[in-house]
Amino acid sequence: MNMDKLNRWLILAANIGVISGVVFLAYELRQNNQILIQESRYSMLQNQKDWAFTVNGDEAISRLIYAVDGNELSELDQMRRIDILGTLFLMWQWEFEQANSDLFGETTLPVDAYRFSWSQLGIDKDWTELKLVLNSDFIQFIEEEVANR
Repeated sequence: MNMDKLNRWLILAANIGVISGVVFLAYELRQNNQILIQESRYSMLQNQKDWAFTVNGDEAISRLIYAVDGNELSELDQMRRIDILGTLFLMWQWEFEQANSDLFGETTLPVDAYRFSWSQLGIDKDWTELKLVLNSDFIQFIEEEVANR
């Protein structure tokens, strides 16, 4: 009987150890998820800062981006403008995808900033070309929430 009692105590201790391990693992996963959310938020902020620095840190790029009337640009400059704006939309698309997968946590997309950029940069005239490289869900989001507002 003593051996049977000992086995029961050992099984109980092992079960407690397993439960403790699962609780610890859940805690670690929660912490890891919080870190991922913070890193995604930081990446979004860093992307926005990099974009602002790129656009405003180089006069030639600023001229291309702020040229709302496309008639003042050569064909080559217009292609450069599309490429530069394309990187902006790829950044926005990344932010959109991160937000849809809850990797920003409670943080929402800066839709008002997107609208401001859309209007200030005259993106509507370039939209047909820009959307060729974007995914359909993001295009729908831009057209419903940014462009048509």
